[in-house]
Amino acid sequence: MAIFRFEHDRIAYANRLGLSLLEAVTPEEILGRSLFDFVHPLDKPRIHNRLERALTGRGAMRPVEMRLRTCADHVRIVSARGQRVGDTSGLIAAVTDITPQRLRSYLQETERNVRHLFENTTDIYYRIDALGKVLMASPAVERILGYTCEAVIGQDSSMFYADPRDRDELVHALTTYGKISDYEVTLLHRDGTHVCVSVSSHAINDEEGNYLAVEGVMRDISERKRLERELHELASHDPLTGLLNRRAFLERATQALQRGQRHAWPITFMILDIDWFKRVNDRFGHLVGDQVLRRFSESVMHQLREIDHFGRLGGEEFGLVLDQCDLNEAHEVGERIRRSIETLECALMEDKPITISVSIGASVSAADDARIETLLERADQALYRAKQEGRNRLVWHKPGYSISKTNLA
Repeated sequence: MAIFRFEHDRIAYANRLGLSLLEAVTPEEILGRSLFDFVHPLDKPRIHNRLERALTGRGAMRPVEMRLRTCADHVRIVSARGQRVGDTSGLIAAVTDITPQRLRSYLQETERNVRHLFENTTDIYYRIDALGKVLMASPAVERILGYTCEAVIGQDSSMFYADPRDRDELVHALTTYGKISDYEVTLLHRDGTHVCVSVSSHAINDEEGNYLAVEGVMRDISERKRLERELHELASHDPLTGLLNRRAFLERATQALQRGQRHAWPITFMILDIDWFKRVNDRFGHLVGDQVLRRFSESVMHQLREIDHFGRLGGEEFGLVLDQCDLNEAHEVGERIRRSIETLECALMEDKPITISVSIGASVSAADDARIETLLERADQALYRAKQEGRNRLVWHKPGYSISKTNLA
């Protein structure tokens, strides 16, 4: 048994087995040093309290287990029993090395803890070999992908990717960097729906550095991605009509203008203003006014192509950009919109349908137009003329050229 004598917390004596326990070659390596130079950091608070009680109390100190870090930086698990020496601050301790017994117990406990984590983690823990075959998957795979653990073992992992090329890119990243963190991919649920996951894993290589397998975790981030899309939708779309809001619309319009300048094709900018809309709000209330705005937006959208951009600038004023569209085609689209609104029944109040009309100011881009605000200003001037000339009409703004509903009749 290893025997130590302490003055306060300092080692004053150690027998041969004591030196061997701490892997000290000579007594000088440990004598005079604090016990806490060797106590494992996780055990220090507990052992400090026990030592204080032993030095101020009477009789033998109850056995206590602790972890010691030796001079060779190895960890030993010991059981110690102490006895105060007379009325001095000294303490005699008998220490038994119980590392083999406790390691067996710790290994069993660790195995139980790992098994518990494996079976109850909300993420998929997985291991896949170099050929892409699934070697292991935690039970979370059933909740996230709809497959039992038994069903995925031995399967080719590419079958779980919405795009199998994503697996090749993931493996390439692993073999290049050795590990990946928060790598986002889209997987296929058993029912065919898409599941967004974040992958953190590392490569397993043999002694020669050859890629053997990959292991890691997959976390379901579908809900997070849905919330991100909703936030983006709220930030870029008008909540009433679902159209692009002013900021997002002008960004799209700017991009369309830049593309048009690069490829030398024109774009058309229109401002659409619902005629006498304030009267609708004043007479029928804002709830009916909101219904009119939604019906107006839907009707205009039915006249547009996927490449066109339509947004709400504010109030009853809307913006429209027709991409890759010459003057005659754009004029036909504008007239088609005006006619559809003219015949639109937006709501039924007092047994009569509410009808509206729209005034449209339009401008086509020129070769030297560098800012979308230039087209917006010209379209706004044309809109002003449309209202002056009686509303329910399309008026163009272009130097030396003007078209309106009246002079085209």
